Amino acid sequence: MINLKQKELYHWQKENFGISKDDITRCALGMSEETGELCHHILKGLQGIREGVKGLDKAEVADAIADTLIYGIQLMSALNLDAEKEIAKVIGQVLKRNWKDNKIDGSVGDISDNG
Repeated sequence: MINLKQKELYHWQKENFGISKDDITRCALGMSEETGELCHHILKGLQGIREGVKGLDKAEVADAIADTLIYGIQLMSALNLDAEKEIAKVIGQVLKRNWKDNKIDGSVGDISDNG
């Protein structure tokens, strides 16, 4: 698993913006705003208009994804959750799903040994 630098992000946020009771809301809204930027870049790239006239700008897309994840990690800090632990737990759950065999909920079988 990667080092998410959750503690460093928490201290950075505290130094730059302080810690307040509405951090949960601010982080959730920040995630939404960055997701909007991500969708904007992808849409314009697919349409070949505006800044996407030269195609998909992977650097802009990567930046928006990273910013979304950073807000998510900060949200987990505001909720006193260990981001690394929670992400690893959900990755484990996702890897156990098998949507090929069970299109309803993905719960049948384990795709890890399907080659």
